[in-house]
Amino acid sequence: MSKFNFFYCKSWFWAKKRPTEVWSVEQAKKAHDERRPYTVLVNDSKRPFAVIDVAGSTNFVGVTFLDHFLRESLSYHFKEVEPGKLFLSMATHREFDGEKDQVKEGNSYIFNTHGELIIRKKSFSPLGLEETKSLTDVSRNYEKYPTFGDYDHLLKAER
Repeated sequence: MSKFNFFYCKSWFWAKKRPTEVWSVEQAKKAHDERRPYTVLVNDSKRPFAVIDVAGSTNFVGVTFLDHFLRESLSYHFKEVEPGKLFLSMATHREFDGEKDQVKEGNSYIFNTHGELIIRKKSFSPLGLEETKSLTDVSRNYEKYPTFGDYDHLLKAER
């Protein structure tokens, strides 16, 4: 039993901060079973705490945690590296300018399966980009591809 409530839609319209087309559980399950894209809204269909994009045949699962202004504060990109096995390939944290939707700064962490890590720190005021590379242990970057309705393991903000 999940500790979260899930709502389904075709996609989340990021600019307007709303679902594009609300779907029934049956519609979403059919999309999942056919490996077609669909979106999961976590805990609320209008003000979700997180948005999960299951991209199906493109072998991508994205998890975005929203702040109280429905802005993308933290996102994780997973790619399916083998059937049923996801790898966290990128994590991005954003800070915003007050209550505006304008990003003040963002840090992206890009991983590959061999342990290479690229950290990109971008500031927008003043404009700047800093990039560093290193090696890291990526053994905790793996997750199972979700079965329909089982997304709790993807909803870990602290990784």
